[in-house]
Amino acid sequence: MDGILLINKPKDMTSHDVVNIARKSLGTKKIGHTGTLDPDATGVLVLVVGKATKLVKYFSNDKKTYQCKFLIGKAYDTDDITGNIINEEDTSSIKLEEVKDKLYSFLGKQKQIPPNYSAVKVDGNKLYELARKNKMVKNITPRDVEVFKIENVEINREGINIAVEATMEVSKGTYIRSIARDLGEKLQNYGCLAELNRTKVNEIDINDCFTIDQLKSGVYSLKDPFELLNLPSIKVDSYIESLINNGRYLDVELFKNKEDTIICGKDNTPLAIYYFDETKNVMRMSVKWI
Repeated sequence: MDGILLINKPKDMTSHDVVNIARKSLGTKKIGHTGTLDPDATGVLVLVVGKATKLVKYFSNDKKTYQCKFLIGKAYDTDDITGNIINEEDTSSIKLEEVKDKLYSFLGKQKQIPPNYSAVKVDGNKLYELARKNKMVKNITPRDVEVFKIENVEINREGINIAVEATMEVSKGTYIRSIARDLGEKLQNYGCLAELNRTKVNEIDINDCFTIDQLKSGVYSLKDPFELLNLPSIKVDSYIESLINNGRYLDVELFKNKEDTIICGKDNTPLAIYYFDETKNVMRMSVKWI
């Protein structure tokens, strides 16, 4: 019961709901996730089981790919259609080609302001908790994010609104709802997120995931987390293995680069992950696996 469980989260279910179902199905409480999906969103949810919970931080920088649908012409307090509508404006004067140009302007590195209804903390309080108390934070600190790809773009009119569908590959911490909101602003109008489906986390594809029904019926399997980690690895001899067993630091000369590295024994079994301690110029243990 140590590994990665991949679930295709359905709509109208929180990420924590999925974790609770997994705990019941697997018979263990030691389960977490590597990144939430909003209840209205669907798609890839990566669960860590047993000892794999030690590795959460190594999955937190993952690239994520989404199929999304934006609506131009409407604004909601949550920046998606699950909230309360706060503004609406006709879009008939906006040319569809202009929408496409503004959408592609999001490619690359940028500063992004998270939605008011998000789990980002300000002075120890989550923004959505403050928003539910009608305490909207006006000066939210922008975050560094990056949009790597924008593909499969389709833009059509839906009544007085414009529907924008696209596949987007983004960095950790990127809010697609914020992109929807900001796209509306770039068009001197309003924007919101209508649909969101996470199709990939790094190279983990939605087709690799189990459904909730399969999970409940016991039809699932766990993946080796080290096969999914995007980290370099080295193989060591029995002497170095004994140092690792005692939690000792290792000489940087053993490593290809001064970066987090998976260390394997002679039989290729993962032993630990080490990181570079720049203050001492040595490699130290980050995670002990065996």
